[in-house]
Amino acid sequence: MKLFEIIDGLLAGAVYLFWAIALIGIPMTLILFFVNLGMGFASAMVFVAAFLLSIAVTLLLLPAKLAKGKLADQKKRVTAGCVLLVLAAAIMGITYFACGGFPAMNLIFV
Repeated sequence: MKLFEIIDGLLAGAVYLFWAIALIGIPMTLILFFVNLGMGFASAMVFVAAFLLSIAVTLLLLPAKLAKGKLADQKKRVTAGCVLLVLAAAIMGITYFACGGFPAMNLIFV
C-alpha cells in the first residue's frame, strides 16, 4: 500500500538526518572540548565521550553509497562503531560516578 511506502521513505530520511547531525557533532564536540578544558578534566571528558559517540553514530549510519576504501566493509564499520559506542558510554559512566553527577560545563552553542 502507498501508506507503507511513505512511512518507509520517512524512516529512510530520518536515518540520513541522524547521520548528518552526528557528522556535524564531530567538529562541534572538538570545539566544546577545548572551551571546557578550563573548567576541569571531568568537563572535558564529557566531550571526549560525545566525540566518540558522534563518530560511532556516523560509522553506524553511514550510507553504503558513500562508503569507500576502508569504510566499504560494513562488518568492520559496524564493529568499530559499536566499540566506540561502548567506549563513549564507559567514559560517561566513569565521569558521572567519579564526580557524583555530571560536571559543570560551558556550552557556547546554547
